[in-house]
Amino acid sequence: MNLIQSCLTLNILVVVSFLISFTAYGASRRFNLMTAQQLLRLNYLLLTFTLGLSVAQAWLPKKEFFTPPAKVWSASSSKTFNANFSSGASKGYLRLDFMPAVPPLETRSLSLIFEGIALLALAFGILRLARDLRSLLKITRKSFLIRRFKSVAIYSSDHICVPFSFWVPGLNAVAIPNSMMGCPADARVALLHELQHHRQRDTSWVYLLWLFRVLCCWNPAVYFWNKLILEIQEFACDETLVDQNKVSPHAYAGCLMRVAETALQFKNADFVCATGLSFVIDGHSLTRRIQDMFKTKKRRLNIHLRILVILIVAGSLAVAAMASQSLIQDRRVTLRDAQSMVATLKPDDFPVTVNDLVLKQLNRYIGTPEGREFMQLALSRMENYRPLISKKIAGFGAPEDLLAVPLIESGYQDLSQSPPAQAAGLWQFIPSTARNFGLQVTQSEDQRLNIGLSTDAALRYLTSNHLRFKDWALAVFAYNVGEARVQEAIDKTGSRDVWTLIRAGYENDNDYVPKLMAAILIMRNPSVLQ
Repeated sequence: MNLIQSCLTLNILVVVSFLISFTAYGASRRFNLMTAQQLLRLNYLLLTFTLGLSVAQAWLPKKEFFTPPAKVWSASSSKTFNANFSSGASKGYLRLDFMPAVPPLETRSLSLIFEGIALLALAFGILRLARDLRSLLKITRKSFLIRRFKSVAIYSSDHICVPFSFWVPGLNAVAIPNSMMGCPADARVALLHELQHHRQRDTSWVYLLWLFRVLCCWNPAVYFWNKLILEIQEFACDETLVDQNKVSPHAYAGCLMRVAETALQFKNADFVCATGLSFVIDGHSLTRRIQDMFKTKKRRLNIHLRILVILIVAGSLAVAAMASQSLIQDRRVTLRDAQSMVATLKPDDFPVTVNDLVLKQLNRYIGTPEGREFMQLALSRMENYRPLISKKIAGFGAPEDLLAVPLIESGYQDLSQSPPAQAAGLWQFIPSTARNFGLQVTQSEDQRLNIGLSTDAALRYLTSNHLRFKDWALAVFAYNVGEARVQEAIDKTGSRDVWTLIRAGYENDNDYVPKLMAAILIMRNPSVLQ
Protein backbone atom coordinates (compact mmCIF):
# COMPACT_ATOMS: atom_id res chain seq x y z
CA MET A 1 0.00 0.00 0.00
CA ASN A 2 2.99 2.34 0.43
CA LEU A 3 3.53 2.37 -3.34
CA ILE A 4 -0.15 3.12 -3.95
CA GLN A 5 -0.11 5.91 -1.35
CA SER A 6 3.06 7.44 -2.85
CA CYS A 7 1.60 7.30 -6.36
CA LEU A 8 -1.66 8.83 -5.14
CA THR A 9 0.27 11.62 -3.42
CA LEU A 10 2.33 12.20 -6.57
CA ASN A 11 -0.78 12.53 -8.73
CA ILE A 12 -2.45 14.93 -6.30
CA LEU A 13 0.70 17.05 -6.13
CA VAL A 14 0.91 17.09 -9.93
CA VAL A 15 -2.60 18.53 -10.08
CA VAL A 16 -1.80 21.15 -7.40
CA SER A 17 1.51 22.04 -9.06
CA PHE A 18 -0.14 22.42 -12.46
CA LEU A 19 -2.79 24.73 -10.97
CA ILE A 20 -0.07 26.84 -9.29
CA SER A 21 1.93 26.96 -12.53
CA PHE A 22 -1.10 27.79 -14.65
CA THR A 23 -2.20 30.53 -12.22
CA ALA A 24 1.28 32.05 -12.10
CA TYR A 25 1.55 31.90 -15.89
CA GLY A 26 -1.84 33.56 -16.43
CA ALA A 27 -1.23 36.24 -13.78
CA SER A 28 2.22 36.95 -15.17
CA ARG A 29 0.92 37.44 -18.70
CA ARG A 30 -1.99 39.60 -17.57
CA PHE A 31 -0.28 41.77 -14.97
CA ASN A 32 3.38 41.59 -16.11
CA LEU A 33 4.46 40.10 -12.74
CA MET A 34 7.29 37.74 -13.63
CA THR A 35 9.75 37.10 -16.40
CA ALA A 36 9.61 33.87 -18.38
CA GLN A 37 12.91 32.84 -16.78
CA GLN A 38 11.41 33.24 -13.31
CA LEU A 39 8.32 31.30 -14.37
CA LEU A 40 10.57 28.52 -15.64
CA ARG A 41 12.51 28.40 -12.36
CA LEU A 42 9.20 28.30 -10.49
CA ASN A 43 8.14 25.25 -12.49
CA TYR A 44 11.45 23.50 -11.89
CA LEU A 45 10.98 24.22 -8.19
CA LEU A 46 7.49 22.72 -8.39
CA LEU A 47 8.85 19.62 -10.10
CA THR A 48 11.49 19.20 -7.40
CA PHE A 49 9.07 19.68 -4.49
CA THR A 50 6.46 17.41 -6.10
CA LEU A 51 8.86 14.52 -6.53
CA GLY A 52 10.55 15.05 -3.17
CA LEU A 53 7.31 15.20 -1.18
CA SER A 54 5.96 12.12 -2.97
CA VAL A 55 9.03 10.14 -1.95
CA ALA A 56 9.03 11.58 1.59
CA GLN A 57 5.26 11.33 2.20
CA ALA A 58 5.72 8.34 4.54
CA TRP A 59 7.71 10.59 6.91
CA LEU A 60 5.30 13.53 6.81
CA PRO A 61 3.14 14.20 9.91
CA LYS A 62 -0.01 12.09 9.85
CA LYS A 63 -3.00 14.38 10.12
CA GLU A 64 -6.53 13.71 8.92
CA PHE A 65 -7.87 16.83 7.21
CA PHE A 66 -11.16 15.04 6.53
CA THR A 67 -12.75 11.64 7.08
CA PRO A 68 -10.82 9.17 4.91
CA PRO A 69 -13.02 7.82 2.09
CA ALA A 70 -10.95 4.62 1.99
CA LYS A 71 -9.42 2.71 4.89
CA VAL A 72 -7.11 -0.27 5.18
CA TRP A 73 -8.17 -2.68 7.94
CA SER A 74 -6.37 -5.67 9.40
CA ALA A 75 -9.37 -7.91 8.57
CA SER A 76 -12.47 -7.63 6.45
CA SER A 77 -14.56 -7.76 9.67
CA SER A 78 -14.24 -8.83 13.30
CA LYS A 79 -16.13 -12.05 12.50
CA THR A 80 -13.44 -13.14 10.07
CA PHE A 81 -10.56 -11.64 12.05
CA ASN A 82 -8.92 -14.89 13.13
CA ALA A 83 -8.99 -16.22 9.57
CA ASN A 84 -7.99 -12.94 7.89
CA PHE A 85 -5.29 -11.57 10.14
CA SER A 86 -1.66 -12.46 9.50
CA SER A 87 0.32 -9.42 10.68
CA GLY A 88 -0.10 -5.68 10.90
CA ALA A 89 2.14 -5.05 7.90
CA SER A 90 1.86 -7.93 5.47
CA LYS A 91 -1.89 -8.21 4.95
CA GLY A 92 -4.84 -5.87 4.96
CA TYR A 93 -8.24 -5.14 3.47
CA LEU A 94 -9.19 -1.93 1.70
CA ARG A 95 -12.74 -0.77 2.33
CA LEU A 96 -14.21 2.05 0.23
CA ASP A 97 -16.65 3.95 2.44
CA PHE A 98 -18.12 5.81 -0.53
CA MET A 99 -18.91 2.47 -2.21
CA PRO A 100 -20.40 0.33 0.59
CA ALA A 101 -21.65 -2.30 -1.87
CA VAL A 102 -18.07 -3.14 -2.89
CA PRO A 103 -16.66 -5.89 -0.65
CA PRO A 104 -13.31 -5.24 1.08
CA LEU A 105 -10.37 -5.69 -1.29
CA GLU A 106 -7.30 -7.61 -0.17
CA THR A 107 -4.42 -5.14 -0.28
CA ARG A 108 -1.83 -7.78 -1.13
CA SER A 109 -3.60 -8.65 -4.39
CA LEU A 110 -4.44 -5.00 -5.05
CA SER A 111 -0.80 -4.00 -4.59
CA LEU A 112 0.40 -6.76 -6.92
CA ILE A 113 -2.03 -5.60 -9.63
CA PHE A 114 -1.04 -1.96 -9.17
CA GLU A 115 2.68 -2.77 -9.17
CA GLY A 116 2.23 -4.80 -12.34
CA ILE A 117 0.49 -1.91 -14.10
CA ALA A 118 3.14 0.53 -12.85
CA LEU A 119 5.96 -1.71 -14.07
CA LEU A 120 4.31 -2.06 -17.49
CA ALA A 121 3.95 1.72 -17.75
CA LEU A 122 7.55 2.21 -16.66
CA ALA A 123 8.79 -0.44 -19.10
CA PHE A 124 6.85 1.19 -21.94
CA GLY A 125 8.28 4.59 -21.01
CA ILE A 126 11.83 3.25 -20.83
CA LEU A 127 11.44 1.60 -24.24
CA ARG A 128 10.17 4.89 -25.69
CA LEU A 129 13.04 6.79 -24.13
CA ALA A 130 15.60 4.24 -25.29
CA ARG A 131 14.17 4.32 -28.82
CA ASP A 132 14.36 8.11 -28.97
CA LEU A 133 17.87 8.23 -27.56
CA ARG A 134 18.97 5.63 -30.06
CA SER A 135 17.41 7.66 -32.91
CA LEU A 136 19.10 10.86 -31.72
CA LEU A 137 22.50 9.25 -31.39
CA LYS A 138 22.03 7.64 -34.80
CA ILE A 139 21.27 11.07 -36.28
CA THR A 140 24.44 12.53 -34.74
CA ARG A 141 26.58 9.67 -36.10
CA LYS A 142 25.25 10.36 -39.59
CA SER A 143 25.65 14.12 -39.19
CA PHE A 144 28.54 16.45 -39.94
CA LEU A 145 30.27 17.76 -36.82
CA ILE A 146 30.55 21.51 -37.29
CA ARG A 147 32.24 22.28 -33.99
CA ARG A 148 32.91 20.75 -30.59
CA PHE A 149 33.86 22.69 -27.48
CA LYS A 150 34.31 20.62 -24.33
CA SER A 151 30.97 18.79 -23.91
CA VAL A 152 29.07 20.90 -26.47
CA ALA A 153 28.79 19.47 -29.99
CA ILE A 154 27.08 21.17 -32.95
CA TYR A 155 25.94 19.02 -35.86
CA SER A 156 24.51 19.63 -39.30
CA SER A 157 22.29 16.90 -40.73
CA ASP A 158 20.31 16.01 -43.83
CA HIS A 159 18.09 13.68 -41.77
CA ILE A 160 16.18 16.39 -39.87
CA CYS A 161 14.02 19.33 -40.98
CA VAL A 162 13.95 21.39 -37.77
CA PRO A 163 16.67 22.19 -35.20
CA PHE A 164 16.71 20.57 -31.78
CA SER A 165 19.00 19.88 -28.83
CA PHE A 166 19.43 17.04 -26.35
CA TRP A 167 21.64 15.99 -23.47
CA VAL A 168 23.19 12.71 -22.45
CA PRO A 169 25.95 12.43 -19.85
CA GLY A 170 29.05 13.98 -21.35
CA LEU A 171 27.33 15.42 -24.42
CA ASN A 172 25.30 18.59 -25.00
CA ALA A 173 24.23 18.19 -28.62
CA VAL A 174 22.69 20.72 -31.01
CA ALA A 175 21.45 19.53 -34.40
CA ILE A 176 20.77 21.98 -37.26
CA PRO A 177 19.19 20.84 -40.55
CA ASN A 178 21.37 21.32 -43.62
CA SER A 179 18.48 23.16 -45.25
CA MET A 180 19.00 26.03 -42.78
CA MET A 181 22.70 26.34 -43.51
CA GLY A 182 21.88 28.15 -46.73
CA CYS A 183 20.43 30.97 -44.61
CA PRO A 184 23.16 31.88 -42.08
CA ALA A 185 20.88 34.30 -40.23
CA ASP A 186 18.30 31.55 -39.50
CA ALA A 187 21.03 29.06 -38.64
CA ARG A 188 22.51 31.53 -36.16
CA VAL A 189 19.14 32.15 -34.49
CA ALA A 190 18.43 28.41 -34.26
CA LEU A 191 21.89 27.72 -32.84
CA LEU A 192 21.61 30.44 -30.19
CA HIS A 193 18.13 29.20 -29.27
CA GLU A 194 19.22 25.59 -28.80
CA LEU A 195 22.35 26.57 -26.85
CA GLN A 196 20.11 28.61 -24.55
CA HIS A 197 18.12 25.44 -23.83
CA HIS A 198 21.36 23.88 -22.61
CA ARG A 199 22.19 26.92 -20.47
CA GLN A 200 18.75 26.71 -18.83
CA ARG A 201 19.26 22.95 -18.26
CA ASP A 202 16.03 22.32 -20.16
CA THR A 203 17.63 19.36 -21.91
CA SER A 204 18.18 17.59 -18.58
CA TRP A 205 14.85 18.57 -17.00
CA VAL A 206 13.00 16.90 -19.89
CA TYR A 207 13.97 13.54 -18.38
CA LEU A 208 12.13 14.40 -15.17
CA LEU A 209 9.15 15.52 -17.25
CA TRP A 210 9.31 12.16 -19.00
CA LEU A 211 9.34 10.37 -15.63
CA PHE A 212 6.27 12.30 -14.47
CA ARG A 213 4.38 11.38 -17.65
CA VAL A 214 5.22 7.71 -17.09
CA LEU A 215 4.31 7.63 -13.38
CA CYS A 216 1.12 9.69 -13.86
CA CYS A 217 0.15 8.38 -17.30
CA TRP A 218 -3.58 8.30 -16.38
CA ASN A 219 -3.55 11.85 -14.99
CA PRO A 220 -4.59 14.52 -17.55
CA ALA A 221 -2.95 17.26 -15.45
CA VAL A 222 0.53 15.86 -16.11
CA TYR A 223 0.11 16.34 -19.89
CA PHE A 224 -1.23 19.88 -19.50
CA TRP A 225 1.60 20.73 -17.11
CA ASN A 226 4.20 19.15 -19.41
CA LYS A 227 2.94 21.21 -22.37
CA LEU A 228 2.92 24.37 -20.26
CA ILE A 229 6.51 23.83 -19.07
CA LEU A 230 7.73 23.17 -22.62
CA GLU A 231 6.00 26.35 -23.75
CA ILE A 232 7.56 28.37 -20.89
CA GLN A 233 10.98 26.96 -21.85
CA GLU A 234 10.54 28.42 -25.32
CA PHE A 235 9.36 31.78 -23.95
CA ALA A 236 12.38 31.84 -21.62
CA CYS A 237 14.79 31.21 -24.50
CA ASP A 238 13.13 33.89 -26.63
CA GLU A 239 13.13 36.38 -23.76
CA THR A 240 16.78 35.87 -22.88
CA LEU A 241 18.09 36.13 -26.45
CA VAL A 242 16.05 39.24 -27.26
CA ASP A 243 16.66 41.01 -23.93
CA GLN A 244 20.41 40.41 -24.20
CA ASN A 245 20.37 41.76 -27.77
CA LYS A 246 21.85 38.56 -29.14
CA VAL A 247 19.11 38.43 -31.79
CA SER A 248 16.88 41.16 -33.19
CA PRO A 249 13.13 40.58 -32.72
CA HIS A 250 12.50 40.81 -36.47
CA ALA A 251 15.15 38.24 -37.36
CA TYR A 252 13.94 35.98 -34.54
CA ALA A 253 10.28 36.20 -35.56
CA GLY A 254 11.11 35.55 -39.21
CA CYS A 255 13.19 32.49 -38.36
CA LEU A 256 10.49 31.16 -36.05
CA MET A 257 7.85 31.53 -38.77
CA ARG A 258 9.95 29.68 -41.34
CA VAL A 259 10.84 26.85 -38.93
CA ALA A 260 7.19 26.49 -37.89
CA GLU A 261 6.12 26.31 -41.53
CA THR A 262 8.70 23.58 -42.19
CA ALA A 263 7.66 21.64 -39.09
CA LEU A 264 4.00 21.70 -40.10
CA GLN A 265 4.85 20.71 -43.67
CA PHE A 266 7.02 17.72 -42.84
CA LYS A 267 5.36 16.81 -39.50
CA ASN A 268 8.68 16.28 -37.79
CA ALA A 269 8.50 13.82 -34.89
CA ASP A 270 9.13 15.11 -31.37
CA PHE A 271 11.57 13.27 -29.13
CA VAL A 272 10.69 12.85 -25.45
CA CYS A 273 14.28 13.60 -24.40
CA ALA A 274 14.93 16.60 -26.66
CA THR A 275 13.90 20.24 -26.92
CA GLY A 276 13.39 22.10 -30.14
CA LEU A 277 12.59 25.45 -31.63
CA SER A 278 9.35 24.08 -33.10
CA PHE A 279 8.46 21.19 -30.78
CA VAL A 280 5.69 23.25 -29.14
CA ILE A 281 4.20 25.08 -32.08
CA ASP A 282 0.56 25.92 -32.62
CA GLY A 283 -1.19 29.03 -33.84
CA HIS A 284 -1.77 30.53 -30.39
CA SER A 285 1.68 29.90 -28.92
CA LEU A 286 3.40 31.07 -32.11
CA THR A 287 1.43 34.32 -32.03
CA ARG A 288 2.20 34.88 -28.32
CA ARG A 289 5.90 34.19 -28.83
CA ILE A 290 6.19 36.70 -31.65
CA GLN A 291 4.16 39.31 -29.77
CA ASP A 292 6.35 38.91 -26.67
CA MET A 293 9.50 39.56 -28.70
CA PHE A 294 8.37 43.12 -29.36
CA LYS A 295 7.14 43.89 -25.84
CA THR A 296 9.08 45.83 -23.25
CA LYS A 297 10.99 43.86 -20.64
CA LYS A 298 8.85 42.23 -17.96
CA ARG A 299 9.20 42.96 -14.29
CA ARG A 300 11.48 40.77 -12.22
CA LEU A 301 10.45 39.71 -8.73
CA ASN A 302 12.85 41.03 -6.13
CA ILE A 303 14.58 38.70 -3.69
CA HIS A 304 11.99 39.19 -0.93
CA LEU A 305 9.07 38.35 -3.22
CA ARG A 306 10.95 35.33 -4.58
CA ILE A 307 11.47 33.99 -1.06
CA LEU A 308 7.79 34.59 -0.33
CA VAL A 309 6.77 32.70 -3.48
CA ILE A 310 9.05 29.78 -2.55
CA LEU A 311 7.55 29.60 0.95
CA ILE A 312 3.99 29.74 -0.40
CA VAL A 313 4.71 27.02 -2.98
CA ALA A 314 6.49 24.77 -0.46
CA GLY A 315 3.72 25.26 2.11
CA SER A 316 0.93 24.61 -0.38
CA LEU A 317 2.51 21.39 -1.64
CA ALA A 318 3.34 20.17 1.89
CA VAL A 319 -0.28 20.69 2.97
CA ALA A 320 -1.48 18.90 -0.18
CA ALA A 321 0.91 16.01 0.50
CA MET A 322 -0.30 15.65 4.10
CA ALA A 323 -3.93 15.95 3.01
CA SER A 324 -3.41 13.21 0.42
CA GLN A 325 -2.69 10.81 3.27
CA SER A 326 -6.28 11.31 4.42
CA LEU A 327 -7.59 9.68 1.25
CA ILE A 328 -6.40 6.21 2.26
CA GLN A 329 -5.95 5.73 5.99
CA ASP A 330 -4.15 2.63 7.21
CA ARG A 331 -5.87 1.44 10.39
CA ARG A 332 -3.53 -1.51 10.91
CA VAL A 333 -1.13 -1.55 13.84
CA THR A 334 2.49 -2.45 13.21
CA LEU A 335 5.02 -3.69 15.74
CA ARG A 336 6.66 -0.26 15.66
CA ASP A 337 3.30 1.39 16.42
CA ALA A 338 2.77 -0.93 19.38
CA GLN A 339 6.26 -0.28 20.73
CA SER A 340 5.70 3.48 20.56
CA MET A 341 2.49 2.98 22.56
CA VAL A 342 4.40 1.02 25.23
CA ALA A 343 6.91 3.89 25.46
CA THR A 344 4.15 6.07 26.97
CA LEU A 345 3.77 3.78 30.00
CA LYS A 346 5.47 4.53 33.31
CA PRO A 347 7.69 2.04 35.21
CA ASP A 348 5.08 1.58 37.97
CA ASP A 349 2.26 0.87 35.50
CA PHE A 350 0.95 -2.59 34.74
CA PRO A 351 3.79 -4.54 33.02
CA VAL A 352 2.83 -4.70 29.35
CA THR A 353 4.66 -6.88 26.84
CA VAL A 354 4.41 -6.39 23.08
CA ASN A 355 4.55 -9.65 21.17
CA ASP A 356 2.66 -11.32 18.34
CA LEU A 357 -0.33 -12.11 20.57
CA VAL A 358 -0.71 -8.55 21.87
CA LEU A 359 -0.16 -7.12 18.39
CA LYS A 360 -2.94 -9.34 17.09
CA GLN A 361 -5.39 -8.02 19.71
CA LEU A 362 -4.37 -4.43 19.03
CA ASN A 363 -5.32 -5.05 15.43
CA ARG A 364 -8.60 -6.61 16.54
CA TYR A 365 -9.53 -3.49 18.56
CA ILE A 366 -7.99 -0.83 16.30
CA GLY A 367 -7.71 -2.53 12.92
CA THR A 368 -11.32 -3.65 12.41
CA PRO A 369 -14.36 -1.35 12.12
CA GLU A 370 -16.34 -3.32 14.70
CA GLY A 371 -13.44 -3.58 17.16
CA ARG A 372 -12.71 0.11 16.83
CA GLU A 373 -16.33 1.04 17.46
CA PHE A 374 -16.52 -1.31 20.47
CA MET A 375 -13.41 0.19 22.06
CA GLN A 376 -14.50 3.79 21.41
CA LEU A 377 -17.87 3.17 23.08
CA ALA A 378 -16.29 1.22 25.95
CA LEU A 379 -13.79 4.00 26.71
CA SER A 380 -16.60 6.52 26.59
CA ARG A 381 -18.67 4.50 29.09
CA MET A 382 -15.58 3.97 31.27
CA GLU A 383 -15.42 7.70 32.04
CA ASN A 384 -18.71 7.37 33.94
CA TYR A 385 -17.17 4.86 36.35
CA ARG A 386 -13.57 6.01 36.37
CA PRO A 387 -13.62 8.27 39.47
CA LEU A 388 -15.12 5.54 41.68
CA ILE A 389 -13.01 2.64 40.38
CA SER A 390 -9.74 4.64 40.27
CA LYS A 391 -10.23 5.65 43.90
CA LYS A 392 -10.79 2.05 44.96
CA ILE A 393 -7.79 0.83 42.93
CA ALA A 394 -5.60 3.41 44.67
CA GLY A 395 -6.93 2.26 48.03
CA PHE A 396 -5.76 -1.28 47.30
CA GLY A 397 -2.36 -0.03 46.05
CA ALA A 398 -2.92 -1.70 42.70
CA PRO A 399 -1.95 -0.38 39.24
CA GLU A 400 -4.53 2.01 37.82
CA ASP A 401 -4.31 0.06 34.56
CA LEU A 402 -6.66 -2.50 36.14
CA LEU A 403 -9.35 -0.15 34.82
CA ALA A 404 -8.84 -2.11 31.59
CA VAL A 405 -10.21 -5.34 33.09
CA PRO A 406 -13.88 -4.23 32.73
CA LEU A 407 -13.01 -2.95 29.24
CA ILE A 408 -12.44 -6.47 27.99
CA GLU A 409 -14.83 -8.18 30.41
CA SER A 410 -17.97 -6.16 29.70
CA GLY A 411 -17.01 -3.07 27.73
CA TYR A 412 -18.28 -1.16 30.78
CA GLN A 413 -21.84 -2.10 29.77
CA ASP A 414 -24.80 -2.49 32.11
CA LEU A 415 -25.37 -6.24 31.98
CA SER A 416 -28.20 -6.25 34.52
CA GLN A 417 -30.36 -8.45 32.28
CA SER A 418 -27.88 -11.34 32.33
CA PRO A 419 -29.31 -14.57 33.79
CA PRO A 420 -28.08 -15.13 37.38
CA ALA A 421 -26.31 -18.37 36.40
CA GLN A 422 -24.02 -16.52 33.98
CA ALA A 423 -21.28 -13.93 34.47
CA ALA A 424 -22.71 -10.48 35.23
CA GLY A 425 -21.76 -6.93 36.07
CA LEU A 426 -18.87 -4.75 34.89
CA TRP A 427 -16.36 -7.26 36.26
CA GLN A 428 -18.22 -10.32 34.90
CA PHE A 429 -18.20 -12.41 38.05
CA ILE A 430 -19.67 -15.89 37.84
CA PRO A 431 -21.92 -16.69 40.82
CA SER A 432 -19.48 -19.01 42.61
CA THR A 433 -16.55 -16.57 42.49
CA ALA A 434 -18.82 -13.69 43.48
CA ARG A 435 -20.01 -15.57 46.59
CA ASN A 436 -16.41 -16.50 47.47
CA PHE A 437 -15.66 -12.78 47.74
CA GLY A 438 -18.73 -11.84 49.73
CA LEU A 439 -21.24 -10.84 47.09
CA GLN A 440 -24.90 -11.86 47.40
CA VAL A 441 -26.22 -13.59 44.29
CA THR A 442 -29.86 -14.60 44.79
CA GLN A 443 -33.12 -14.35 42.93
CA SER A 444 -33.98 -11.20 44.84
CA GLU A 445 -30.56 -9.52 44.93
CA ASP A 446 -27.49 -9.66 42.70
CA GLN A 447 -24.66 -7.61 44.17
CA ARG A 448 -22.53 -8.25 41.09
CA LEU A 449 -24.50 -5.35 39.56
CA ASN A 450 -23.55 -3.04 42.43
CA ILE A 451 -20.55 -1.12 41.06
CA GLY A 452 -19.01 -0.32 44.43
CA LEU A 453 -19.38 -3.80 45.95
CA SER A 454 -18.36 -5.69 42.78
CA THR A 455 -15.30 -3.45 42.34
CA ASP A 456 -14.23 -4.16 45.92
CA ALA A 457 -14.64 -7.90 45.33
CA ALA A 458 -12.74 -7.79 42.02
CA LEU A 459 -9.84 -5.89 43.53
CA ARG A 460 -9.68 -8.24 46.52
CA TYR A 461 -9.53 -11.15 44.08
CA LEU A 462 -6.84 -9.52 41.94
CA THR A 463 -4.67 -8.40 44.84
CA SER A 464 -4.92 -11.79 46.52
CA ASN A 465 -3.74 -13.38 43.26
CA HIS A 466 -0.88 -10.88 43.16
CA LEU A 467 0.12 -11.70 46.73
CA ARG A 468 0.16 -15.38 45.80
CA PHE A 469 1.95 -15.23 42.45
CA LYS A 470 3.98 -12.00 42.92
CA ASP A 471 3.17 -10.97 39.34
CA TRP A 472 0.33 -8.83 38.02
CA ALA A 473 0.21 -10.64 34.68
CA LEU A 474 -0.27 -13.96 36.51
CA ALA A 475 -2.81 -12.26 38.79
CA VAL A 476 -5.09 -11.23 35.90
CA PHE A 477 -4.50 -14.61 34.25
CA ALA A 478 -5.75 -16.26 37.44
CA TYR A 479 -8.73 -13.84 37.50
CA ASN A 480 -9.78 -15.43 34.22
CA VAL A 481 -8.84 -19.08 34.59
CA GLY A 482 -8.75 -19.46 38.39
CA GLU A 483 -5.80 -19.50 40.75
CA ALA A 484 -5.82 -23.30 40.99
CA ARG A 485 -5.36 -23.71 37.24
CA VAL A 486 -2.53 -21.17 37.20
CA GLN A 487 -0.77 -23.03 39.99
CA GLU A 488 -1.26 -26.29 38.10
CA ALA A 489 0.22 -24.71 34.96
CA ILE A 490 3.25 -23.43 36.90
CA ASP A 491 3.81 -26.84 38.48
CA LYS A 492 3.58 -28.72 35.17
CA THR A 493 5.60 -26.32 33.00
CA GLY A 494 8.07 -25.27 35.67
CA SER A 495 7.70 -21.69 34.46
CA ARG A 496 6.24 -18.55 36.01
CA ASP A 497 6.18 -16.71 32.70
CA VAL A 498 2.57 -15.98 31.76
CA TRP A 499 3.34 -16.28 28.03
CA THR A 500 4.79 -19.74 28.49
CA LEU A 501 1.63 -20.79 30.30
CA ILE A 502 -0.61 -19.25 27.62
CA ARG A 503 1.26 -20.92 24.76
CA ALA A 504 1.07 -24.19 26.68
CA GLY A 505 -2.73 -24.01 26.37
CA TYR A 506 -3.82 -23.13 29.92
CA GLU A 507 -6.28 -20.38 28.90
CA ASN A 508 -10.04 -20.59 29.36
CA ASP A 509 -10.86 -17.56 27.20
CA ASN A 510 -8.58 -17.30 24.20
CA ASP A 511 -6.20 -14.33 24.30
CA TYR A 512 -7.48 -12.95 27.62
CA VAL A 513 -4.11 -11.55 28.78
CA PRO A 514 -3.18 -10.26 25.29
CA LYS A 515 -6.59 -8.54 25.10
CA LEU A 516 -6.01 -6.93 28.50
CA MET A 517 -2.57 -5.64 27.53
CA ALA A 518 -3.91 -4.35 24.21
CA ALA A 519 -6.74 -2.59 26.09
CA ILE A 520 -4.24 -1.00 28.48
CA LEU A 521 -2.20 0.35 25.56
CA ILE A 522 -5.32 1.77 23.92
CA MET A 523 -6.57 3.21 27.21
CA ARG A 524 -3.22 4.94 27.71
CA ASN A 525 -3.10 6.08 24.04
CA PRO A 526 -6.71 6.94 23.14
CA SER A 527 -5.57 9.02 20.15
CA VAL A 528 -5.00 5.78 18.20
CA LEU A 529 -8.79 5.48 17.89
CA GLN A 530 -9.22 8.91 16.29
